[in-house]
Amino acid sequence: MTDAAAPRVLLIGLAPEAVDLSEAPIDYETLKARIAAGDAAVAAAGYEAISCQLGTDPSEGEATVRARLGEGVWDAVMIGAGIRALPVHTELFERIVNAVHELAPTARFAFNASPDTTLDALARVLA
Repeated sequence: MTDAAAPRVLLIGLAPEAVDLSEAPIDYETLKARIAAGDAAVAAAGYEAISCQLGTDPSEGEATVRARLGEGVWDAVMIGAGIRALPVHTELFERIVNAVHELAPTARFAFNASPDTTLDALARVLA
């Protein structure tokens, strides 16, 4: 962990507007509320959490992540299930992992199953 009292974590996920919900049992407002609640739980648990929401373009997503990673030392980087679980986002996921490996080699990776499990994922890797 860094010298700061609060673990510093980067929360990488798809921006709600970038998610195709056409076949999902959820709407955009509910998704946004779940992401906000998950981020709030992380902050309430004492983490310094920085949100990094991406679109689906791999080049743009990588550039955004690289810019965020350049903002300091990270204890953990959480990559959301929306990026990891769908084959259409494989290149984006791959670019994110390689950027983190290059620019934040001491950061632990955390993987959630949904916005509701972000805190659990961070607790597992930063315990």
